[in-house]
Amino acid sequence: MSATVGSSELADLGLPRVDVDSHPHDRLGFRARLWSAIGVFLAAGAISACTADAPKAAPTSSSATARETPTNADWSAQADVMSPLLIDAVAPAPIPVRGSDENFHVAYELTVLNFSPRPAVLTSVETLAPDGSRVASLSQDDIAARMMVVADYGSAASAADGASAALWIPPGKTALLVLDDVYETREAIPASVTHQISASFGSAESGVGGIAVLWPDEVSQSGGTMTISNEEPVVVGAPLRGQGWLISNACCTLNGHRNVLLPVGGRINGAERFAIDASRIDVASTRARGYEALVEVDGDPDDNESYRAYGAPVLAVADATVVAVHSTDPDTAPGTLPLGPGFTLANLGGNLIALELVPDLFAVYYHLVPGSPTVRVGDTVTKGQEIARLGNSGNSSAAHLHFQLSRTPLIFSSESVPYVFEEFTVVGSIDADSGELIDEPPPGPRENALPLALTILDFP
Repeated sequence: MSATVGSSELADLGLPRVDVDSHPHDRLGFRARLWSAIGVFLAAGAISACTADAPKAAPTSSSATARETPTNADWSAQADVMSPLLIDAVAPAPIPVRGSDENFHVAYELTVLNFSPRPAVLTSVETLAPDGSRVASLSQDDIAARMMVVADYGSAASAADGASAALWIPPGKTALLVLDDVYETREAIPASVTHQISASFGSAESGVGGIAVLWPDEVSQSGGTMTISNEEPVVVGAPLRGQGWLISNACCTLNGHRNVLLPVGGRINGAERFAIDASRIDVASTRARGYEALVEVDGDPDDNESYRAYGAPVLAVADATVVAVHSTDPDTAPGTLPLGPGFTLANLGGNLIALELVPDLFAVYYHLVPGSPTVRVGDTVTKGQEIARLGNSGNSSAAHLHFQLSRTPLIFSSESVPYVFEEFTVVGSIDADSGELIDEPPPGPRENALPLALTILDFP
């Protein structure tokens, strides 16, 4: 499917026509929808001061005279050049994680501030290793499917709904670019990467006839240099058991988890970077009829108990101590979301449990059945112990489990921690374009891996 932006729509900006492939990450009716793309407006300036009476030091040694001061000829070949894109990394030291596709993923985000008075279209993004070799490359279409503009909630929602994401960065606005660099082996991952971003600029929206002429029509800039951590992801047991689990929102594409970039604690935080949403499907029916079968339920679609995941046992992923329990929120009516007046970040998870696995590492479970938690704060649990039942409370449109690890139980202000499950079996995945069940990645057992978005799996 293709979403086309007409030439007349872009002509007003002085931009070329752009055809962008749709990425229908949220055509599945049961998926929880939290479309948040909030960031920080980044500004940069420079102040210089000169003191006319400051003494000038004369060279007193060979080391001083050895400094290569450019000659007049050297300086005449130089010129100040505008660099209208300010590029920075959101996560400065991402930890690589092995995915269910058996590749290693380095998931992170960049901020790109368009400091110019002209709308910017990013035409290419290259990730480069220290030796200059290319790690990854995104085309203009790829970029549009992974980019959100700060505080433009409409484009953030439409990006995850399968329409075009942000096609350009308006003047003075910051874009959030969701990236996923993929490597075949852990040894192939470099110690650091940087980025080369090319962009073209449309007609000026301010400063016409004045300062706007100082900005270029096209640029190619480097930035977003980032060290890659040599730490390993945390290994945990399964939070569920049984067959037919569809992992909908998850690493590493732009979807209803990767777009949760919130300004909490004075920084942009990728709060759900490695979180998963797990719902349950009829695999045989889905293989035969694709998307049509995915949205089916066993009974009344207005009844939460008609959904295959509802009421499934939720399990402790490790020996741990219970540090938070909430169990009094009602289930949300299927097909609706409770967002609106009176709803806060604290309400999003609905009924929840947080387990402290070790100091500064917590497993968080959201959307539990009201009254189903069987543990209290201070209890100790063992790996595989049932602690609650899967429900549809909080910001959830149909029964599913939201699970993740973080550095505190407050996930929106905490670092999202990459993890892998000890074992599971890949059944297949849902093709994002057709909605069909496909045998990609190849079905079979996985050990110490993280299920990627749209993967179908069986837990032991």
